[in-house]
Amino acid sequence: MKLMTRAALASIGAAWIAAGIGMTQPDRPRDKRVAVVGDHILGWADLGPMLAEAAGGQVLEEYALGVVLREECAKKDIKIGEAEVRAERDLLGEMLAQVARVPIDEAEILIRNIRRSRGLGEVRFRGLLERNAALRAMVRRGIGVDPVVVTPEDVQTAYELKYGPRVRARLLQVRSYDAAAKARADIVSGRKPFADVATEVSIDPSSSRGGLLDPLSLSDSDYPVAVRRALGAMKPGDVSEPIAVTWADQTGFVVLQLVGNLAAPLDAPTREGAAKGLEREVRTVRERAQMDKLGTMLVRNAGVSAMDPSLNWSWEQRTPGK
Repeated sequence: MKLMTRAALASIGAAWIAAGIGMTQPDRPRDKRVAVVGDHILGWADLGPMLAEAAGGQVLEEYALGVVLREECAKKDIKIGEAEVRAERDLLGEMLAQVARVPIDEAEILIRNIRRSRGLGEVRFRGLLERNAALRAMVRRGIGVDPVVVTPEDVQTAYELKYGPRVRARLLQVRSYDAAAKARADIVSGRKPFADVATEVSIDPSSSRGGLLDPLSLSDSDYPVAVRRALGAMKPGDVSEPIAVTWADQTGFVVLQLVGNLAAPLDAPTREGAAKGLEREVRTVRERAQMDKLGTMLVRNAGVSAMDPSLNWSWEQRTPGK
């Protein structure tokens, strides 16, 4: 059930529309020869409708956001140049390396992989970096959204999440209290191990692992407060009473088993030593959330209308802001 929330990249696009700010649209007349299939010579007019349906809505959203950001940056005297674009690329690599838990010197490999999987060629990738740079500059000035604030308490929580003690636990989730009570009775009576019951009845993705969760911090807000409080009061081997939760948009009941406690890593830095880096990490995540919010709002208010039927179909199917 644990969700990973990190900076989202633009999805698959098409080479026939330029995206981003500070970019000029290439001269691509519709009758220009762009591909050959056997004896057939294809132009943009041949491929256009299919490309529009496949990715036109997403690319139109990118283009619209780029246009609006260019106008807003001009009004607010925000300059986006090579230094800002390079900083966004470096930050992207840093964040990808953190998520993948690999050394920063492998970041370029991760960037190449994400570009390939997301269809980010030179034009769209440049546009993505420019848009991110513009959105970040606006967020840092508090334009259109509340400015990001990181408190000492936020840094302390981040420290506990990253370097603090953790617990190993099993979890099963079911729809009703009666189902949860029956599952618990099977476990505590010794009729069935927790792992077997979780595999049989749990609707949580962890059911395939017998309900075993990744080590978690009791400060991790990705887990409901009731779940964390229950685990904090349990001893290894204890099985909880059914707990009502709303989790990942699902309402139901969970039963927990505390497997064990994991101490903080011996090589963990001090809070004071880690504070600066943690503050930056928290700020970056919150900036990303505000950037997404601002970008969605700007596109919504841009007055975009797709007149081509294929493009309009794709535009209406897209998920705004994704």
